[in-house]
Amino acid sequence: MTYEEPVPFAPERMKPLKGAAHEGRVNPRGIPCLYTASNKETAVAEVRPWLGALVSVAQLTPARPLRLVNCGEGHDSKFDVYFDEPAPEIREQAVWRAIGREFSKPVGPDLAVAEYAPTQVLAEHFKKLGYDGVVYKSKLGPGINLAFFDIDALEMQNVRLYPVKTVTVEIGEVENSYVIKRRKLDA
Repeated sequence: MTYEEPVPFAPERMKPLKGAAHEGRVNPRGIPCLYTASNKETAVAEVRPWLGALVSVAQLTPARPLRLVNCGEGHDSKFDVYFDEPAPEIREQAVWRAIGREFSKPVGPDLAVAEYAPTQVLAEHFKKLGYDGVVYKSKLGPGINLAFFDIDALEMQNVRLYPVKTVTVEIGEVENSYVIKRRKLDA
């Protein structure tokens, strides 16, 4: 008699496949990037699981000293407004907030390829400057996201399997909605 018991993915499957990577916020299609999160709740939320899904989550540690670009601070507002030309340091902060908002902006599953282009260009520039990855705020979980250009920059310590017990969506309403009037039928 055999029993099927769910187990986490094997270590080699916990990283993207070289040459077969999906396009992401930091990487173009075919070039792998290791996307991680600061906690398991954010890691699970970022894969957008369904109710009852089993998600493999690895605990990771740096394999070497790493240099990261922090794009994850101070961008809670939707945009910056100035009535006079701000000082250079204020302009620089505004630019970094805008960059952080772009890295954190949720993109739907039916995205056009070009939606990732701005952050991919920035990530490639950071990589050429010698950085190992990018830190940015998660809009789906309570933590932060970290994307590493070298998929071997981190080593796995533990891999656990987490069942998704609930999926919650909180909605709002946009003011510029519209109503379709029904035509009266002749009696």
